[in-house]
Amino acid sequence: MSSIDNKGLAAPKSATHGIAISKIALVAASAAMGGFLFGFDTAVINGAVDAVKVWSGAASWLLGFAVAGALLGSAVGAWFAGPLADRYGRIAVMEIAAAIFFVSSIGTGLAWNIMALSLFRLDRKSVV
Repeated sequence: MSSIDNKGLAAPKSATHGIAISKIALVAASAAMGGFLFGFDTAVINGAVDAVKVWSGAASWLLGFAVAGALLGSAVGAWFAGPLADRYGRIAVMEIAAAIFFVSSIGTGLAWNIMALSLFRLDRKSVV
């Protein structure tokens, strides 16, 4: 198939056009999945607020901080991720973020009090 350029002449379709579209679709799908999982994480903690309040006996402000921890951590991560990626490389920063996410996920599941839960949720998205 060919396309028409701005002068009305037919230009051959390049072989790399399909590869570029595939990469764009993969990046878009990855971004969409990240957004979906972030929303899922927010929905899960919002559904667990009453149980966390009973479990911890925390004051409302501390419970709110524990719930908002992932959002606050994301803001911190967005602030630092770009300069870190420029300095150490994008792949290295993603590997560090994956390690931090793994440790904070385990810590969130094993949290012994509301302060530990808040810390691990804050740390969960700090480098992503």
